[in-house]
Amino acid sequence: MSIAYMTLRKLLKRNSRDTIMILLEQMAKYLPWADMRIWQIVSELSEEEYSKDLGKNMGSIKRRYVHLAEDYLDWYYDWIGRESKEFPDFNSMARNELFQSIQQSINKFVVMIENPPVKSIQIEKEKKKITITFEEIFFHLVNHATYHRGQIVMALRMLGKDVQMTDYVPHRIQTA
Repeated sequence: MSIAYMTLRKLLKRNSRDTIMILLEQMAKYLPWADMRIWQIVSELSEEEYSKDLGKNMGSIKRRYVHLAEDYLDWYYDWIGRESKEFPDFNSMARNELFQSIQQSINKFVVMIENPPVKSIQIEKEKKKITITFEEIFFHLVNHATYHRGQIVMALRMLGKDVQMTDYVPHRIQTA
C-alpha cells in the first residue's frame, strides 16, 4: 500500500473540515519545498540563461517568475478586499528579491489557513460571477504554481540543466 494512499485513508477517517485543514497545511509545506528545489538551479543560471526567450509559448524563466509575483500579489489583494496597489516593478527586481517577493506573497496566504479574514469572495470574469472559497483559492495558488514550475522545469531542461522531481509524494517521503 502506497504512502499517499495510506495518508489519504487516514485523512478521510476524520471529519471533512479536519481533512481540508490538514491538506491545506500539507500544501503550505509542499509549495516552498518544491519552489526551492527549482530555485536552487535557477539561482545559479547566468543572466543570459535566466532572461533567454525560449519560444513564443515559453518566454523566459525570468518572465515566469515575474508573472507569478504579479499573480500572487493580485490574488492577495483580491482576497483581502483591497484594490491592487501599484505593484513593485517585478521585472526590474534582482533575481533573489523577486523570488523572496513570491515567497512572501505565498506566506500571506499560508498565515490565513487557520483563520481567513473572509470565507469566500465573488469573482466576476467574462460576464460570469462565481463565489470562491479560501480553500479553493489556496488550491488554485498551488495548482498555478505547479503549472508554472513545470514550465520553468521544461525551460531548465531546454538549457541542458538536470532538475530534481518536485512531486508531492517525494516531498512527503523526504520530509517525513
